[in-house]
Amino acid sequence: MEPENLANIRRELVLAFLQKYRPSSIPELKDRLANEGIRANDEDLLNIIRELQQEGTIHLLVPVSPDSFAQNLGDTSNSWWIYATLLVSFAEILLVLYNVQDPFFGGFRLLFGLGLLGLLPGYATVQILFPGDQLNMLEQILLSVFLSVIVSIALGVALGAGYFFNPLSGVLLSSMYAMAASVLAGYRRYSELRR
Repeated sequence: MEPENLANIRRELVLAFLQKYRPSSIPELKDRLANEGIRANDEDLLNIIRELQQEGTIHLLVPVSPDSFAQNLGDTSNSWWIYATLLVSFAEILLVLYNVQDPFFGGFRLLFGLGLLGLLPGYATVQILFPGDQLNMLEQILLSVFLSVIVSIALGVALGAGYFFNPLSGVLLSSMYAMAASVLAGYRRYSELRR
């Protein structure tokens, strides 16, 4: 009778932690429990979570570790931002290359250009520096904007020093940096998931 009672107490404790912290995944729940000094056997915790999921009481994501980086890139839930960076970069290169003046496409050129100068290089750099979830969303956005401005200034100075400062070369260099940094950041996040 006592082991069943202990299982119910642990189940209630898990439910209390889920309601209090609302973790989105099992590793986040384990971290919250560990921070409170509660050590749980992985198998027992997973069994409780499976029971709660089967009952429909909770909905957690069970992390899936891809076998390769290419497989990780195929999972759009983990790597959507890499594809977004590639799409914005290629679209901006084409819009600048063909010197689009149409108001409709000009709006896209302005929007993509602002993203390429003010957010994407910095976001990729933040993901390289902090591959896990150490920063909350607001910190990531602020640091991304700051680092994007720094990267854009550095790239502009590099282009200006070599007398290559024109719209196309600026977009090409910014795009290449954003794309390379995004792929490297994706690999760093993949390596962090594998641990």
